[in-house]
Amino acid sequence: MTHGRSMWMDLRRVVLLGCFLFTSTLLAAQPLAAIGGGNALTLPAQRHVVRLEPPEGGAVWLLALQQDGQEGHGLGFFRSDDEGATWSYLAPIQNDWSHRDTVDLLAVGMDVALVYSYEGPTFSGSSRHDVYFQWWRYQAGTRGWRPEPAIRVFDSTSSGTGYSRAELARDSQGRLWVQAFRLELDGTNTAVISMSGNGGLTFQSQPDLARTSARGGGRLLHLGDRLLFLYGDHGVSPARYRVRMDTAPVASWGPLQQAFPEGLYHGAALSAVSTGNGRMHLVYKDVAERLYYRAFDGSTFGPPTTLESSGDWALQPAASLVGDELVVFDNPPVSLNTNYRLSVRVLANGSFGPTRVLESTTRFRGYLAAAERLPAAVPRVPCFFGETPDASSGGTASVSFLERAQSQHLSLEVVLTNTTHRFLAVAPSGTAYAVSLSDSENRLYESTDGARTWHFKVRHPNGNGFRVMTALSDGTLLADTARGELHFLSRSDDGGATWRDVLSLVNYRMLAPRSIVELDGTVYLLEYQSFTVGDVPIRLYSSADRGLTWQVRFTFLGHRHGHGLAADPARHALWALFGDTTRQSGTFRSTDAGRTWRQLLGGQQGCVVEGVVLADGSLLFGHDISYLPALPHIAQLTPEGIYAELYRLTGPAYSTHALQGGGFVVGAAREPGGDIYPSTEVSTHVVGSLDGVTWEELLVYPRLDANENARADVYYALPSGLLVLQLENVQGMGSGGRGYQLLRPVRQ
Repeated sequence: MTHGRSMWMDLRRVVLLGCFLFTSTLLAAQPLAAIGGGNALTLPAQRHVVRLEPPEGGAVWLLALQQDGQEGHGLGFFRSDDEGATWSYLAPIQNDWSHRDTVDLLAVGMDVALVYSYEGPTFSGSSRHDVYFQWWRYQAGTRGWRPEPAIRVFDSTSSGTGYSRAELARDSQGRLWVQAFRLELDGTNTAVISMSGNGGLTFQSQPDLARTSARGGGRLLHLGDRLLFLYGDHGVSPARYRVRMDTAPVASWGPLQQAFPEGLYHGAALSAVSTGNGRMHLVYKDVAERLYYRAFDGSTFGPPTTLESSGDWALQPAASLVGDELVVFDNPPVSLNTNYRLSVRVLANGSFGPTRVLESTTRFRGYLAAAERLPAAVPRVPCFFGETPDASSGGTASVSFLERAQSQHLSLEVVLTNTTHRFLAVAPSGTAYAVSLSDSENRLYESTDGARTWHFKVRHPNGNGFRVMTALSDGTLLADTARGELHFLSRSDDGGATWRDVLSLVNYRMLAPRSIVELDGTVYLLEYQSFTVGDVPIRLYSSADRGLTWQVRFTFLGHRHGHGLAADPARHALWALFGDTTRQSGTFRSTDAGRTWRQLLGGQQGCVVEGVVLADGSLLFGHDISYLPALPHIAQLTPEGIYAELYRLTGPAYSTHALQGGGFVVGAAREPGGDIYPSTEVSTHVVGSLDGVTWEELLVYPRLDANENARADVYYALPSGLLVLQLENVQGMGSGGRGYQLLRPVRQ
């Protein structure tokens, strides 16, 4: 890898990041109530949670949960008045847990209509397997809900038959429709349906919709002007559907049609959301246990989009339509029956964004549930799931959230351009340090007015040139200095007034300011070299006295470049980043102060110069990739090794910086070598993000010399919040295209 880059741009350019972007903030799952098994929120196709907005103000969430006898409860309602942050038990729906009922909920104004019916891993005939409809009416005086008597819709009179998997819909004429599956004496299932034209006082059975050779399941959904019934069975048959228009005669349904050949796992491993215009979103698991997305356009199902290609019996989806964006949760397996992540991705403007991991600790996470529709302004989107040690044990029903950024726009305003100095560092006091482009590099300059004006500070006592500098949290300055071909680590503990060499690096050196980091009172230094393309020992040094003395803590073998370090003080973890060839690259993590290391990512994707540790402990970074087959991206890597690419970069990234108040900027270089660039790409770029997930280009700087690296990197911010953008080989700057700009992040 060679280092360097160019710049110029439209100084007034403003790039906006869209409203209500989804963030990568990861919050630990919040336990809600005790449950008897990990699949407490089955049936996946049913709706278990609704959000209502009383006219008196505020929002109320209602969750219907089958606790299987835990805490003395069967099927009951839980309530939240703070957007899902805390929950309390409201009332029982059907509290006899010896008959395992689950619900399908439907909000009608401020009232809640529901049906409940049997659901369990096996299904045999019983005269108890009936289907009930019930209203829960809103009481404005108490801001509560009062249940009306339950109405039996389907009555199982024989011990050899029974009903299960009931679902509810309301059409545009105000009619209520209840669909369920009836077990027949020969083991087949019949999809039955009943309608109420008087608000649920009475129901009239309608002609059967379908017959399945095995246990059936599906979804009855109203699409604004029509009903759609989608179903499958516990076999390998294709998924099928029927449609009826609201204006058609009551008993009139369209013909049976094939939805898609790969089928529906158990007929019910799905989450469907109506868009209200005859269309719907469908996320489902096929009979091979893989997860897909399809859109229904009013007449046919579109092509599949693969969401999870590795099948598993417990893999399930849950989807929420938030404004016009579809939020899709799922639980991909890590190890069978005991370890499942909670993941989320967002469908917006016709394409899915990157997968984000919300929960990754070793737990079984079973059958998910989410609200069908939410307003665009909700601050976060919850997902409910069972969280247990394994699939057959009890545990808790939990909730986790996809946090949403507030409606803000980000731009970078250039407030100063300096073409006379090469910026080095800024101390916590605000004092900045640089070398003059017209003076010797062994002469250090200082600024005490926010890097606006400079005055000579000191000459290095040994004549060393100042190359790279890091300021520690107490103001100690550590600099890679060079005398001829030899490099030294020089130290100043008096604000740069005096310097002494504290470590001879010989022909090794620092690459960037993040070659040095602090963690738990210890200072660490990772070596870099450019004297050979072969493997060399790369040493990790440590200092317990603020860089005065150094010891080798660990020696890495099989690498060429030690690019940099990142510290995670919350988890007492250290990251080490290596390049450059595919074999020599790697991203490593240590939780014992650098004494032992675990490689989390290798190959081209593991070639990283600098990263930022996020609140959840994962690393956000840009790739240092210049050659195919891989292309450089901004990516995220969790401490467990879960990797996701977020945004395609134009070139290798040498810097990733977190903004004060939230947000990130990444510099993408233009190197003279490499085969990843189109012929028109001659610039270095700065990209930014408010949330770490959705990225946009902010600044562009054309290079000065096609034979040199062009770079635009942020390593430091002033106490005022202004970013220092260090520039190299860009048009319009000083000698060698060098200099810096001060940038003001603007959020609107």
